[in-house]
Amino acid sequence: MGRRSLVRPAFAGTGALLLSLALTRAAAAAEPGAWYVGATSDDTHVEVYRGLGWEVGGEERGFALIGGFKINRRFSVELAARRATNLQWTEYLAAFPDYLSGHTTFDATAIQASGVATFQWGKTVEAFLKVGLARYSMSGHQVLDTLQTQAAATRDVHASGVDYLLGGGIAIKATPKWRVRFEYQFFGFDGDFLGVSGRDDPTIDTFALGIDYKIGRREPTVGALR
Repeated sequence: MGRRSLVRPAFAGTGALLLSLALTRAAAAAEPGAWYVGATSDDTHVEVYRGLGWEVGGEERGFALIGGFKINRRFSVELAARRATNLQWTEYLAAFPDYLSGHTTFDATAIQASGVATFQWGKTVEAFLKVGLARYSMSGHQVLDTLQTQAAATRDVHASGVDYLLGGGIAIKATPKWRVRFEYQFFGFDGDFLGVSGRDDPTIDTFALGIDYKIGRREPTVGALR
């Protein structure tokens, strides 16, 4: 995999530090845990970091199924299966700048495992940060265009691997059992799949709106952030 930019590894380090602090405080907030399940509706797109900024592909719809275990009110572990279809990216090939371009259309599936640190405001609002890993699988096709010929060649493309996952969001407790959650997350993947330079940093980025349901006992009422 190509060299990562300095921006997102720094974000990863900060996220891991905040998560470790939440884990340290978790012992003081220990209480019986609870399972939860949920689903989200996603807007997903490709981003590529070029060193001076991000380039963004068009958004496509996707979905995710979520399951997790809330260890206490400050920390959870979570698994998710996420899928998006018809993602697209256009890249001028480095060996033939402004002459040969590849248009990639693909589907992406990811199995994600993450730790989730939760910070509560009042009785109903939670902010959360998650850090983890995504095992991804991508498949689609790539069309090569030249200045003279559209679709001069086509080929099937595939990629799979494991990369870091970062995210965060806000959850609102509609009832003691139900939560509405809005979150943003991204995970990295191999840039060779899109034909981007090894210096660039491609990610799959998702804005998600979803709900989850807690199985089992009710959680004790909590006050303001402390």
